[in-house]
Amino acid sequence: MSSTVFKIISTNPTYLPDNIQQDRANIFLTKLYKNEQIEFIKPDTIEFVDQGENFDSVSCNLCGLNIEIEDWQNAMDKAYDKQFTDLTFVTSCCNKETSLNDLAYHSAAGFAKFVITISDVPNELSDKDFKELQDILGTTLRKIWAHY
Repeated sequence: MSSTVFKIISTNPTYLPDNIQQDRANIFLTKLYKNEQIEFIKPDTIEFVDQGENFDSVSCNLCGLNIEIEDWQNAMDKAYDKQFTDLTFVTSCCNKETSLNDLAYHSAAGFAKFVITISDVPNELSDKDFKELQDILGTTLRKIWAHY
């Protein structure tokens, strides 16, 4: 059986909210998603937060050209060896340094040390609710829709 998971991460891969922020975020999300399973995941290291079967391609955030999957995978392997603490990447398209976290993933993905997951959500957060969640957590956030 397939499922869709709505993931919410900070745009800052090292961000970890304090316990009070996590509690407030949990209360806020539980009001919006009464019947859905909400999890707060805090891995020991930064992880790649993927979109599952929704992965399509990766583009350069600087010039917009597609990045070859092999180049991206090689950069991911290098970053993985350092537990994703160094996400710098020199693009082959425009030969400029950027971050693996800043690339344009189609559909969205990113790196995080803190992930909120909500399984099989019936609807997306409204812009107002998303802004409020960002205020509660004190960071800008990224939405990731994963299909498995």
